[in-house]
Amino acid sequence: MVNFILLFISLFLIWTGLVFPQSGQEMIVGVILSFSISILAITRMKDKRNFKISGIIYGIKFIFIFMWELIMANLIMAKIVLSPSLPISPKIVKVHTTIDSKVGRALLANAITLTPGTLTIDLIDNDLYIHVVDGNGLKSAESIVEPFEKNLKGVLDI
Repeated sequence: MVNFILLFISLFLIWTGLVFPQSGQEMIVGVILSFSISILAITRMKDKRNFKISGIIYGIKFIFIFMWELIMANLIMAKIVLSPSLPISPKIVKVHTTIDSKVGRALLANAITLTPGTLTIDLIDNDLYIHVVDGNGLKSAESIVEPFEKNLKGVLDI
């Protein structure tokens, strides 16, 4: 029951943050959606882990880190595209991730794909095959997943 209440409150707070300022109708819709999603999530949880606030904190950190990486990648891609010589050296790199959850690996692959200049081609077990536009500018293959991995582990409580 505590998990349900914490999840409901967290979802409603996220709703109020996204839909601001709110009218009475929007608050009712937020309560209904938060309640429905909370019921679905609690009944579908297979291992019945306890809901932790730290997961939400890691989720918020993940969103901010993702946004930062997105902005930086866009600036790098703009620089590449606007340069007359178009200095690219595309490569496909194999990166091993320590995230064991299927959902976590899928979220990591999607976060990488949404970042300009990178595309997750394949996900086999714990290995990601990533196409990068500028392979020479890459410090290491692991530097692609480092910003996201720790926070995704915190969100998924692994």
